[in-house]
Amino acid sequence: MTLRNPDAAQAGGYVLAAAGLLVAVGLIFHPVPSGGFEERASVLASTPFWGPIHIAIAAGFVLCVLGSLLVLVAGGDLTHPWVGALSWGAMAVGMVFFTGVALINGWVMHYLTARGAPTSDALLYDAFNRLLLGYGWLGNPLFLAGLTGVAALEVRYHTVRMPHALAWAGLVVVVLSWGRGIGSATGLYFLEPLIFANVPAFLWLAYYGLRVARPPLT
Repeated sequence: MTLRNPDAAQAGGYVLAAAGLLVAVGLIFHPVPSGGFEERASVLASTPFWGPIHIAIAAGFVLCVLGSLLVLVAGGDLTHPWVGALSWGAMAVGMVFFTGVALINGWVMHYLTARGAPTSDALLYDAFNRLLLGYGWLGNPLFLAGLTGVAALEVRYHTVRMPHALAWAGLVVVVLSWGRGIGSATGLYFLEPLIFANVPAFLWLAYYGLRVARPPLT
């Protein structure tokens, strides 16, 4: 694997590995979505670790931004052909916005619910829900498009020399990860449990990061 900046690649790889693990752990404990994108007070109230779950996810998202930027700096085979550079850029920019969803959930929504919202202040609660929707629409599709591109390029070019079966498995779980968003947006709510496809997808990203940080000798 030819790189323009091997040190940036190594740093980015380790950061992506940590990011993938953090998000995967958080998502394991995430409740199943319940009919749409808006957060429901009943779900928040019945999930005592709502805050820590989303704080862990937010931390992983921030690291994902950093890791993607470092990969772009590393350049070389990781950003060739041009779709590779576009994919990593989409992941970085998408996560800048999508991190807002986890941040608001971790630091605001559970706080409001614990203090009686939306009953006590429906307008404030609704405003933050709308902010979540805006951040989600700006960030999640862009991030998933980038991650899909990275997975597809690994299948096609074997940039980090991942075993073929794992490369294909990564592409499959990343494509399945689109299911929650599609289900919530279209009313096909039976697709929403596919949010848990993000767990193996982020674990795959973590493994990809390790391959970048510690490339195989052959």
